[in-house]
Amino acid sequence: MPLQVTNLDDLTFDSLKVELRRRIPAYTPEWTDFNESDPGIALIELFAWLADILVYRINKIPDNAYIKFLQLLSIQLNLPVPAGAYLTFALVSKDLPNAVPVPGGTQVGLSSSSSTPVIFETTDNLYACGASLAAVQTFDGARYSVITNFNPTDGSSWYPFSKAPQAGAAVYLGFDRAFPSLGGFQFPLTILLSTPAVTGSAQGAAVPNLSGSNPPILGILEYSTASGWSPITVVSDGTAALTQSGVIQFTAPSDWAAVQYGALRKSSDPAFFWMRYRIEQLLGPGYQSPPQITNVLCNTISARNVVTVQGELLGASNGLPNQTFQLSNFPVIPIPANVAGIVEVDEGDGNGFTLWTQVTDFAGYDRNSKVYTLDYSTGTVTFGDGVAGAIPHFLSSDGSNLEPADVPNVRVTQYQWGGGAAGNAGANSITSLIDSVPFVASVTNMLPSSGGADEETLSDAEDRAPEQIRTLSRAVTPEDFVALALRTPGGHIKRATAIPLQRPITQVIRAADGSVVLPPPAPGVVTVLVVPDGPDPQQPIASDQTLASVAQCLDKFRLVTCELYVSRPIYRRVEIQARVIVQPSANSGEVQTAIETALLNFYNPLIGGQPPPVPPGATSASTPPPQGTGWPFGGTIFVSEAYRQILQVPGVQYIQGTIQIYLDGTLQPKDQDISLQPFELVYSTNHTLDVSYPT
Repeated sequence: MPLQVTNLDDLTFDSLKVELRRRIPAYTPEWTDFNESDPGIALIELFAWLADILVYRINKIPDNAYIKFLQLLSIQLNLPVPAGAYLTFALVSKDLPNAVPVPGGTQVGLSSSSSTPVIFETTDNLYACGASLAAVQTFDGARYSVITNFNPTDGSSWYPFSKAPQAGAAVYLGFDRAFPSLGGFQFPLTILLSTPAVTGSAQGAAVPNLSGSNPPILGILEYSTASGWSPITVVSDGTAALTQSGVIQFTAPSDWAAVQYGALRKSSDPAFFWMRYRIEQLLGPGYQSPPQITNVLCNTISARNVVTVQGELLGASNGLPNQTFQLSNFPVIPIPANVAGIVEVDEGDGNGFTLWTQVTDFAGYDRNSKVYTLDYSTGTVTFGDGVAGAIPHFLSSDGSNLEPADVPNVRVTQYQWGGGAAGNAGANSITSLIDSVPFVASVTNMLPSSGGADEETLSDAEDRAPEQIRTLSRAVTPEDFVALALRTPGGHIKRATAIPLQRPITQVIRAADGSVVLPPPAPGVVTVLVVPDGPDPQQPIASDQTLASVAQCLDKFRLVTCELYVSRPIYRRVEIQARVIVQPSANSGEVQTAIETALLNFYNPLIGGQPPPVPPGATSASTPPPQGTGWPFGGTIFVSEAYRQILQVPGVQYIQGTIQIYLDGTLQPKDQDISLQPFELVYSTNHTLDVSYPT
């Protein structure tokens, strides 16, 4: 959205004069002549005139000039981002003979009491059936293990090939019925992976291949038959051999058989239609880190918080320069780079509507250039002035083009609008099927939708402007890399740090005294650690796609001699154990909850650490303490800070004994501060507190 010039000063000559005259009785009661002939009134008017000029110049021009400079540099507000979700469709019967097509663009609404509807559209066609995942087991090469909670909603995960994948290992998916084989439909199997917390990085100019063409293993997808196993036809593997979240598209075989297999062979165990992904051969070192699956979803398709509009008439051209037309809905989702434009014009030449090209501005175009601009934020379409950019011809109803134009001849082929933080909804909340689909009974999102963001505010744009100006074409200092990483389009990066002279590390090395031991300096190397705004606020982890996006963004700005890596921090789990004595008048349950909240917030990568200074009197006893800006990368865990977080909670009388600190489940030496290395970041999920009254 273009930056709007704001009027920061509403004082005028008249208002200043009136205000000064109002003060005369209070300061000089002997002054009684308020006529303009009085010399004092003349001086007041002179002062008001001068003050009017000074206030205007001092208070209005600097901020407006600042915004004008940003406009000259093409710095605009970041557009809203649509949330994404996975929608699972259920049919009226699980035993329909054929698959049910769910067209791409099917609209599903958020079930809420909000007056403004929040609509999601499916991103592709889906062929749904009655088959559902009923059992999961893994094979590590030696034994089978049954996974009971194979579709958790709390973000937990399980290893499909164990913690040390090897050839022969496999994951087995048991379905309650076979997928229909008639029609040759392509069925999607959505597999979501949890990104490991301590491994993985992307390198600038050598971003990992995410297309699946060069997976780290040679795997095969097979199905159970009455006589054994046969390969299943895989159309595409969006998981790249289970290295990233994605969709496996396959066609169902006709001889799929239900059998008992693996650890589920007891007489009481039902037979399932099994599908297995088996590691046939490891390539090179194999997986960089063992995959961890969070969810396996069938009859599921991805969706976005957008609405598609097709064939919208904008109006009739009047043949004048600089015409503007307004789209009915906005903000508009930016069109893909491979799409030339979305606006068509009928100029009465017998060719009907012809597509014009969308450009960012009219510089470099002549009177014959059929181009236009589109403001995504306001939905405003603008045409040229006949010198820079052509003017659409006008059409009249009788075809003479002699009377005023009255034939709508400007239209939009298709556009999408929507986005915003309102699309971030909880699990099982996107359930209102707006478009009726035959044989579909219901729809839901088993997992929360995420990724939605509102349009950037003017103050945020002004804050990031200096960093963007400073790093327009290169990144040299660590601060440059951090500023650019935070601005990665679509990355949702909340925090970042740059560590010079170090490559990514995955294992903490400490000396005998507990001090951190870093590898030798690596000249020319910069490692950028990023923390996204993920679904888990306690341990936000960047996905492989996010790391690759940041690496690609930074690669354009790094010096040619710089060896760049983008990685995740090494998360260290902190747990505090303490015995707390509360005041007799306090509610022990409320105090315990307040202490747990304070500790969870303090040891948090996004809002933890010490809060910024607060002016005296800005907070009261009933106001919760301000949050920090995130635990510092490599910040030392001071024992005294744990005492402070507990003692500052209202109702706490004292701490009995000493506090115990566990790091990743290991008890640390008593009353000893814990030093971390720059790659490490703390988080916490729970704390053990014994809260009681004094005896």
